[in-house]
Amino acid sequence: MEILKKIDGLFITPVSDGADLQNRILCDELPFKVIRYPSGKEFNGWVVPKKWEVLKAEIKKNNRLIYDGTKHPLGVMGYSESFQGKVPLEDLKKHLYFFKDAPDNIIYHCDLYYKPHLKLWGFSVPYNFFKNLKGGIYEINLQTKHSRGEMKVLEYEHKGKSREAIILNAHNCHAAQLNDGPAGYVAFIEAMKRLKGRKTRYTYRLVIAPEHLGTVFYLAGLDEKTIKNFKLGIFMEMIGHSNPGFSLQESFTGKSLIDKIAHHVLKFYAKRYWNAPFRSFLGNDECVWEAPGYEVPMISLSRCESRDLLYPQYHLDSDNLKIMREDKLEETVKIILQIIDVLEKNCMLKRKFSGLIALSNPKYNLYISPGDPAIRDMENMPDRFKWNDLMNHAFRYFDKNISILDIAIKHSLPFGIVYDYFVKFKEKGLIDFVYDDQFKN
Repeated sequence: MEILKKIDGLFITPVSDGADLQNRILCDELPFKVIRYPSGKEFNGWVVPKKWEVLKAEIKKNNRLIYDGTKHPLGVMGYSESFQGKVPLEDLKKHLYFFKDAPDNIIYHCDLYYKPHLKLWGFSVPYNFFKNLKGGIYEINLQTKHSRGEMKVLEYEHKGKSREAIILNAHNCHAAQLNDGPAGYVAFIEAMKRLKGRKTRYTYRLVIAPEHLGTVFYLAGLDEKTIKNFKLGIFMEMIGHSNPGFSLQESFTGKSLIDKIAHHVLKFYAKRYWNAPFRSFLGNDECVWEAPGYEVPMISLSRCESRDLLYPQYHLDSDNLKIMREDKLEETVKIILQIIDVLEKNCMLKRKFSGLIALSNPKYNLYISPGDPAIRDMENMPDRFKWNDLMNHAFRYFDKNISILDIAIKHSLPFGIVYDYFVKFKEKGLIDFVYDDQFKN
């Protein structure tokens, strides 16, 4: 929340002084590596934008100022060209952008960052302002500046025993938007802070970059060997508002390890969630990671209300500190850490015995009662019948034929509790944990 307070209302574009200030704030939180890409650099038709500034943005009628687009970072269409001149109302309306369903709000217009060849100009205005305009001549004084600069991508690594890396990605380029972008990266930053000092099996790489553009050039600048170590990832945004449920957009196949883990964790550790296939309700950097030649399985995690409603303040000036909920950010951090926990602990089981073990023998003390009425208080134990079913199958699981995650899924029990149960088997000398390559399938 402190980070969000510092960046609330900043004039941020892919290349801007506001973006640089935001990056400096984030570098105070973690020792990010800052990677720079000069304006004009091209890759596959994508172009790094120029630094864009709004110097003046006035609409006047009869020499009276009726709209000043500099009063809010969204007041001018992103990457707009300059224009000075007098136009009739019919022409002016072609250059005004609004959202009828939020008549008092200003809309975020970002299309030109991806289509700079269009060379358009315009203002973002409330619909109520638009509809109340009367006929006549309007004087426009829109002065913007495009100059060479650098787009910056932030990269932070928590190094693990393996070079195999899990990607965490969020974007940082939306002017004066907090839920759409920053909410995702602040949750990731907090998760990385909580990993500090923990020895991990895998490397975790946090990439914060301008949407699409930053990730496109970031991946284009990496060597093939590095990219091959990227095993899966999570893109995250829109997780700070009040919607109690998570929305999970699956990877391209929907069948990767990260899909399986995310479904399981959200089922047991989120209040509620819903899911949909790849790119069915959100379109963000997951498509860059999944592109040919990279093909990194990438889910998208958010709190979208539905396929048709992302959240009420989406791409509006009302996406600000007022809608941010610390408890929702904290819940998200815990979900990310639960996913990491599964990745770190998941393994196969190898037996060190033959025959049937008497789990109830005090020597082992591994028996969980299914709720025999002769045994008091068992009726209060949740999932006791599921545990009995697991015990009946467990011994055949110790031949390295199924992972702990798959056992937990099969028996509909939380991974963490199932893992802790098998730790007891290991402590009794009955099994070993075998950490095979869990990404090969």
